[in-house]
Amino acid sequence: MIKFNFPTLELLSKSQLREIHYATLEVLQKTGVVFKNNNALKIFDQAGAYVDYKKQRVYIPTHLVEEAIRKAPSRFTWYARNPKKSIRFENGRIHFAPVCTPPFVYDIETGLKRPATLKDFENIVRIMDYLKRVDEGYGVVHPQDVPEHAEHAYCILYQIKNTEKCIRGRARGSVIAKDCLKMVSMAAGSEEELMRKPMLLCMVNPTSPLQWGTTMIEGALEYVKLRQPIIPSAEVMAGATGPATLAGTMVQHNAENLAMIVFAQILNPGAPVVYGTVSTVLDMRTGVPRLGGPELGVMAIGFAQLARYYGIPSRCAAGNTDSKTLDIQAGYETAFNIVLAVLSGFNYITYALGSVDFSSAVCYEKIITDHEFLGMVEQLAKGIAISDETLAIDVIDEVGPGGNFLTQKHTRKFFRKEHFIPEIFDTQPYERWIKSNTKDIRNRAKEEIRRILKEHQSPPLDKDIEKMLENYVKMVKKRSR
Repeated sequence: MIKFNFPTLELLSKSQLREIHYATLEVLQKTGVVFKNNNALKIFDQAGAYVDYKKQRVYIPTHLVEEAIRKAPSRFTWYARNPKKSIRFENGRIHFAPVCTPPFVYDIETGLKRPATLKDFENIVRIMDYLKRVDEGYGVVHPQDVPEHAEHAYCILYQIKNTEKCIRGRARGSVIAKDCLKMVSMAAGSEEELMRKPMLLCMVNPTSPLQWGTTMIEGALEYVKLRQPIIPSAEVMAGATGPATLAGTMVQHNAENLAMIVFAQILNPGAPVVYGTVSTVLDMRTGVPRLGGPELGVMAIGFAQLARYYGIPSRCAAGNTDSKTLDIQAGYETAFNIVLAVLSGFNYITYALGSVDFSSAVCYEKIITDHEFLGMVEQLAKGIAISDETLAIDVIDEVGPGGNFLTQKHTRKFFRKEHFIPEIFDTQPYERWIKSNTKDIRNRAKEEIRRILKEHQSPPLDKDIEKMLENYVKMVKKRSR
């Protein structure tokens, strides 16, 4: 977690924000949003929205949107197994988290892209648990070597066992959501305790343009009923599933997000929600969304402003790259969008570590290099501390012209606080680098991954709880789909 110590970056004026907001209200009331779930349609109907049951379309009046914005909390805590590692969503606090559920990894030994496994998931949970600039213990990948209908249960088990940090669940339908919530309630002690101290967060995504699918609605409903945080995150592709213009894409994105936020606040007023964004542009040459493109970061600045306008915590999927490897392109794209997300003041920045190939894969080495880069970002967020002691007038006077500050007590006191000291990035003179076998950053990152996996293990889970969770996973595995 870092604290943001200076004004946020803004691209939109207050009048432009209002224009986007009012355009969104018009879309919600005039065009409407499809909710492919009869229970959701009834909930909207009873709350005062106009519902076309045949088309499954909900037309949401302005007063329902305004009520939902008022009811949604502006701050809340996402609790971790170790309470000291809980995440507090509020203005001025920025938390970093990894990429979300890619099905592939780049093998650390061969360098080749392959299907992700449960062992990869476990490894990455342990790596995230260790890394000091990461605030969440999610295992990132979608394991391909376990039964699909039980994959979510394995992932919950391996998160609870291997990290003290916050964990994520899945929301692909009511059965999967209930399993995740049941397992975490076991770790929490009871369902009541889970409701009192939310421990499980999930992403929910619409199908653009302007549709919420059955499984996402079912999953969101289960989380919201138990007051676990959800993050509606539209992923509009400008020019394909949304208007080609960035402003038009923002309006549609905002409508899709607000529709789910309204649903959540009707269902359980005050339930925690986070305003999310993954929207970008479609590459018209390849037909692939540009997740590393500058438009993602530019629109994200506006979405952060909208979230603050509504008084709702925010999430951005920054750190993506369209590159297939750990190269210069990956560095540029990752750095560009993470820096914009931080300067914009997002509370929760996902995809901040390890993402490659349009976020379809994880690169172990990039987890480490991205983590190192986050240290540079932390230095940016600190700003420049101004005080009598940091202005150092007396020290400058004592050393005087032609002197040296290396031996000063002031230097020993402040250099670790004020200077970024890299652990992986190379800062050696050329001659020393040659003598050290000229290891490049990829090899240094590999060594660090191997060291973490060899040495680090989260404090053990209570054996009785672990046994209950393992038995639950066995039950889910045996259960027919």
